[in-house]
Amino acid sequence: MFSKLRLATACKAGELSGRLSIKLGRGRGETLSGRVILALDTHAISKLSAGRDIVLVSGTNGKTTSTRNLANILRDFAGEGVSTSESGANMPAGIAALLAQLPRNRFAVVECDEMYLPEMYQKLSPKVIVLLNLSRDQLHRTGEVRKVSNLWHQAFTNDDVTFVIDRDDPFLEHAVSQAGHVIRVSFSGRRHPDAATCPNCAAILDWSTSDYACACGLGAKLPDVRADKRLDGPQRNTVLVIEAARLMGAEILADEATDLINKAPDRIHTFTAGGKVVPTHLAKNPESWRQALGDVLADQVVLSVNARGIDGRDTSWLWDIDYAKLRGKRVICTGERRLDVAYRLSVQGIEVSVASSFAQAVEEFTSEPIQAIVSYTAYQDLLAAELGITTGNGGVQ
Repeated sequence: MFSKLRLATACKAGELSGRLSIKLGRGRGETLSGRVILALDTHAISKLSAGRDIVLVSGTNGKTTSTRNLANILRDFAGEGVSTSESGANMPAGIAALLAQLPRNRFAVVECDEMYLPEMYQKLSPKVIVLLNLSRDQLHRTGEVRKVSNLWHQAFTNDDVTFVIDRDDPFLEHAVSQAGHVIRVSFSGRRHPDAATCPNCAAILDWSTSDYACACGLGAKLPDVRADKRLDGPQRNTVLVIEAARLMGAEILADEATDLINKAPDRIHTFTAGGKVVPTHLAKNPESWRQALGDVLADQVVLSVNARGIDGRDTSWLWDIDYAKLRGKRVICTGERRLDVAYRLSVQGIEVSVASSFAQAVEEFTSEPIQAIVSYTAYQDLLAAELGITTGNGGVQ
């Protein structure tokens, strides 16, 4: 009885603190709400997950979009209400707030930060875990791709959950090599930029057949699902979440799956600055920047990079990216690290200028189409300004 009362009190206090945060214009309230819940009941996450069918979604790129996509697919094809977070709050506080939401649907689709995945796996007892990819990310936090792969490898040793993975990623294959149930999806022909050596034994990986192989046996298991290698990142992630939805009971026919893949959502949001509409790609690390650059069609481009909080202070990853797609375009760099980006582009022979804000950059362009690629906190500043939330970091002003 006391345990239930403690949880109810924690959830009510978390709800009120979240509302207060929104009312004061200080944020969406999810993280604060979750912190209050966990401060009052340290076991809240396990309690709130009891008796629910949970899917965890993790990986370096595409977590938020894939989580939202999977939740929508389950609503449409499994006929169930689904609890999820729309904001991408994927650490314990955000997860606690999500699980405390009313109504507490039986289905919950939970985005999870890579470093917290083993802990959340233990606390949430999910039915399915979707692993999208692993690539170089914020060096201040994850250090190196192998660190995350090994962390997962050590955690996933039971057969109480089904994993859905992109089997073409050797780091994911290593991560689940001790797991009991794995659905391996292959898209073929994609060499991993960070996987010159085997994550299992450190030997040189053989990529001679557009696939990886190692004498230790990594890569020897055949895929359960073969998909079109021409699919882009969001489409590949959609294939993975469709398989996860089927495991959760969704009845998705082949033609319906094809339609979902063709309409795969991407992390693009349209902002308006100075009366000009700017489709804006969120890109947080080298892989997502490569993908975003591949989608740039406009001749006027804004690049905005910060080095604040979750962005990480180390911007050396800017040198891991080929910016050749920007040649011949008018490029303006903004954000706290605009000079870093501008210098990197100038070394590659790309003409570039800088602006003190996103709005100023857009103002300097003509009425022709504009596209933007922005880092995580730059994206959050733009969203906050759009919602009228004060961040103290400028937004579009």
